[in-house]
Amino acid sequence: GKNALGTYFFTPFQNILNNNGTSYDPVPYSAFDIVATEDNTTVNIVPTNDVVGHAAGVEYTVNLNKGQTYSARASSQAAGLHLHGSVVQSDKAIAITIKDDLLDGSIYGGCADLAGDQIIPVNRTGSEYVVIKGFLNGPDRVFVLATEDNTQVTIAGNLSGTIQAGQTMVYDLIEPSVYIESTANIYVLQLSGFGCEVGCGLIPPVNCTGSLQIGFTRSVAEDFKLMLMVQSGGEGDFSLNGSTGFITAADFIEVPFS
Repeated sequence: GKNALGTYFFTPFQNILNNNGTSYDPVPYSAFDIVATEDNTTVNIVPTNDVVGHAAGVEYTVNLNKGQTYSARASSQAAGLHLHGSVVQSDKAIAITIKDDLLDGSIYGGCADLAGDQIIPVNRTGSEYVVIKGFLNGPDRVFVLATEDNTQVTIAGNLSGTIQAGQTMVYDLIEPSVYIESTANIYVLQLSGFGCEVGCGLIPPVNCTGSLQIGFTRSVAEDFKLMLMVQSGGEGDFSLNGSTGFITAADFIEVPFS
């Protein structure tokens, strides 16, 4: 949607799990995909680590027409050499999707899964976030990416540190939820999932207005989890398929320090 479109982005990535091995065809890597919405779009990219055909820290330019896509793929499968904090700027509106193929989930029990999400431009990011823990065999990981220098980040009421533009701070989420605030706009990416099955999602800032109605479809008979965040006072206002008995105010717990 329109929230994905912009001209100035940083790319958040997880930097904990490697891409899983070379025995697959194609070999899995991490990358970000840029799609243009207008003809003659000029895109300038500064990758934080080497991408195919370009060195880390060296700006390069690609030109795209409407509907054309460019993929910046990391040269290494190592988590520490992913493209977290890369800068993308354009002269016309673009959208970007990050992808991290076949992540090695051995620390959670041995699965390997694709993770990724469509991201938002810097002007859509915020300085207040709530992250809700998923169902992994171990802590979720929360990746906080600064968009400005000297950004102070407070997590669960404690000053966790100061990071510069393009730098990433990692937080191990073991509690049910955590409140994050910062002195400048940040990206927040969550590595979560269930069991050893991992995935990633970009977390919207608290000031995102959310939705009053959401639809979803069950595709398989496995466990299905629904996590809801609502402002205080709205806990008893939910219905599911028209019934108010499934989601009640007693199901909610307060987010500490929020």
